Amino acid sequence: MRRRPARFLCALCLLAALTGCSLDRLATQTVAGLISGGGSDTVMAGDDDPQLVAEALPFTLKLHELLLAELPDDDALLLATGRGFVVYAASFIQRPAERLPDRQIELRIAELARAKIHYLRAREYLLTGLELRHPGFRGLLAEGDVTAALALVDTSSIDYLYWLGAAWLGATSTDPADVALVANVLRAGALLEQVAAWDPEYSGGAVHDVLIAYYGGLPDYLGGGVERARHHFELAVAASGGTRARPYVAMAAATIRDQDTAQFRDLLDRALAVTMDVPEYRLQNALDHEHAAWMLEHMEDFFLEL
Repeated sequence: MRRRPARFLCALCLLAALTGCSLDRLATQTVAGLISGGGSDTVMAGDDDPQLVAEALPFTLKLHELLLAELPDDDALLLATGRGFVVYAASFIQRPAERLPDRQIELRIAELARAKIHYLRAREYLLTGLELRHPGFRGLLAEGDVTAALALVDTSSIDYLYWLGAAWLGATSTDPADVALVANVLRAGALLEQVAAWDPEYSGGAVHDVLIAYYGGLPDYLGGGVERARHHFELAVAASGGTRARPYVAMAAATIRDQDTAQFRDLLDRALAVTMDVPEYRLQNALDHEHAAWMLEHMEDFFLEL
């Protein structure tokens, strides 16, 4: 486990040495392989200081883009870049923006617009990578033929489908007035349902976290609703053995739809009780603990009667 941080730092140092002149392709590929191989994700995920990660991520993302300028067809790097922008937009732009008070409404709107930009940037990288891996996928998806698009894809691209669905839904959540995004939201949901069908325990149940929010916000006439969200909540908790706070936070948000204050409190209390001792979820749980505490403190913003 300790080799990965060292390898990642070596990669950064190597890149820094190379950027003063033209990038050597072999060295660039070496750095790209170290970064897209998952070592940097492990370092970030195990950190318990969200602010430190928030300050480091922009540099990491620009590093990815610098490498992509030299290696535009590196599908592993495209995936890592898309994934990184989704994480940055969701955890470090959108969430803080949504917690801003009404007196800072202009800043909230501006930050949500910024989050949308990064989600869409992520979607573009991920679509590019999927098209490289499965020619024709992008066109079929754009035409709305999701079934045919998914028929081109196999389980080797499960990560791509997950992060593409998350990027798409993330962008939609920042701007419900964007008719084009909202009109195509079912396509994003279909991608995530495919991931869940292939692997119900994908990433410790993370796919179900997104589906909780998706169905919790989707109108009943389109197949949404709290009960469908609850189904994915149960799957998410089972997949991680209750070691992730995210399902509880996502389900608490879904209960606002029914104005169920008792369940809202219970779910957030359970989120706050989740341990910080599991390394791969440490950062995620730290962020979710922070958000759960804020939601409890601002219940009057979500419920008509308390």
